[in-house]
Amino acid sequence: MSDPPLTVTLQDVARHAGVSKMTVSNVINNKPGMSPATRERVQRAIDETGYVVNAAARVLAGGRMNLLGVITPRINWPFVTEILHGASSVVENAGLDLAIFTTADNPRVERERATLLRTLADGVLLIIPAADEHQVFGPTPVVTIAGDGPYTVSVDDEQGGRLAAQHLLSLGHTRIAHIRGAITTSRHDARDRERGFRTALQDAGVDLPDHLVRDGQYTEDGGERAARALLTLPEPPTAIFAANDRSAIGALHAAEALGVRVPEQLSIVGYDDVQIASLARPALTTIRQPLQAMGERAALTLLDLTRGVTPAQAHTRFPAALVVRDSTAPPVREVTVSP
Repeated sequence: MSDPPLTVTLQDVARHAGVSKMTVSNVINNKPGMSPATRERVQRAIDETGYVVNAAARVLAGGRMNLLGVITPRINWPFVTEILHGASSVVENAGLDLAIFTTADNPRVERERATLLRTLADGVLLIIPAADEHQVFGPTPVVTIAGDGPYTVSVDDEQGGRLAAQHLLSLGHTRIAHIRGAITTSRHDARDRERGFRTALQDAGVDLPDHLVRDGQYTEDGGERAARALLTLPEPPTAIFAANDRSAIGALHAAEALGVRVPEQLSIVGYDDVQIASLARPALTTIRQPLQAMGERAALTLLDLTRGVTPAQAHTRFPAALVVRDSTAPPVREVTVSP
């Protein structure tokens, strides 16, 4: 076969495949009504001629990009990694590409990414947004994980907070602290976890004074600082519920540095059940979110929206589950902190 021309046009592909330009365009843009045989013939002609789709022309023509965008604070967060694993498997099976944009949790950067993806992507998956950016997307379909919007995927965080409290109460703890997550206007997860945790304690007649609640910001460093402050109180807690596994790992580090044995002197419960929870020493008792399943559901919902199909559910909420490992045990009378 001779070398393809330097610039291959839609007409060249149509001539090679023996079909019309409109048929080639319809196949490229995944329009309905094309038989499998026609699609295969056109795709073979594209491969053999070396035709490259002009993305800008496709947008101007009103065609689909076959691209889904993701906006997330960071891709190296275990929570995000698990979600992306589930979403990418669905997107790849659908023959689409996934473009991931990070924001470093900056609302201004998030808005810039949103503005860009509004013209580039057929739909957008918004993971733990820093702000309410839905108005930026216009008609572009958006599905949000751990945030608000017309289409959302989440876990029952109030239930998760209750499960954490109930587990520690069942072991006999009554002096229980909470390392809360990041509180933002566009997210409800940290608030809901704390609300469920407080409700279960109140139902059991156990007080949660303000000095036993510290901000951890969902980070390992934040969790370590919060736990140090709690463990050096005149009456330190015998148990800590951290709003995610990263801050719980930070609490483990603080306990180790202060000579507090886990779980003999201090019980710790995390949230998420990412891989580091089972690898920690001691292995972390935590509240499991089905993160991969959440990513899959979000991607399937987004695919429906991009195809003009109304999803069966606008809001999917998965149940939380308690995973008991080695970081929790009945309390001792005193927590001894090394000088």
